[in-house]
Amino acid sequence: METRTITVPGGSLHTESSGAPAAPAAVMVHSGIAHGEMWSPLLRALDDEVFGVAYDCRCFGRSTTTLDGEFSDIDDLASVLDAYGLESAVLVGESRGARLAIDFALAHPGRVDGLFLLAPDVSGFDGPVADDERPLLDAVEAAEEAWDTADAADTARTVEELITQEVRLFVDGPGREPEPARASVRETVADMLRLNYTQQKDTPDFVKPKPAAGRLAELGCPVRVLVGDADTAGMRAAAEEIESATAQASLVRVPDAAHALTLEHPKTVERELRAWLREIGGAGS
Repeated sequence: METRTITVPGGSLHTESSGAPAAPAAVMVHSGIAHGEMWSPLLRALDDEVFGVAYDCRCFGRSTTTLDGEFSDIDDLASVLDAYGLESAVLVGESRGARLAIDFALAHPGRVDGLFLLAPDVSGFDGPVADDERPLLDAVEAAEEAWDTADAADTARTVEELITQEVRLFVDGPGREPEPARASVRETVADMLRLNYTQQKDTPDFVKPKPAAGRLAELGCPVRVLVGDADTAGMRAAAEEIESATAQASLVRVPDAAHALTLEHPKTVERELRAWLREIGGAGS
């Protein structure tokens, strides 16, 4: 594994890469409850046949931002490709990262050879909320508000409460109890969230692209979607919308899985990604 720091306007992006640069390229974009470290096991597992790059989005993990104005996640992702000399690549994204990957593919279709989307969010998509999810979503929202308005003395307590609620919703899922078997995943996510929240108050605004909802048919590349059967109703609906609206999309439903697919079911994700990359003939570089 090699690490780099990429300078972008008003900040820097922490990146990791693994594999031979001449191999098919896959750039990985993390979820909103994690940062680039969530991909480290997958990067190592795939380095025999993939040149993998993962990075921390701005305001997450070990990336930095000092910008007072707006910044663009899409421009930052383009900067990652440019820094590694990649004209195009497969994009692997989970949740928020899947949303960014879709938005990037719509903005720069010639730079994306395929989309491998896990527990995908879609910008502008209004998904349903199941009755059993409402209390968990309300608890997360209340914890977010408490943390956002907390004074310095109360910040640590409120951020821990927010992390607890997010882990309950996204790692365990609305229909599952927090079983001991998932303890290591819960703690891994909690640790990444703690680092994220050290830099997520008073952050600069980001440029919001044109919503992808209603434009998914414009995606001309191969798309594979994975979604857990214990994820939220909104995420499952978004996955189905991508499958139905996109000509080259296929959907895999993962049993006994909630939102944190890559961390909870790493072997499944590795197997599905390897098979799909071989199916589409790899990625460009």
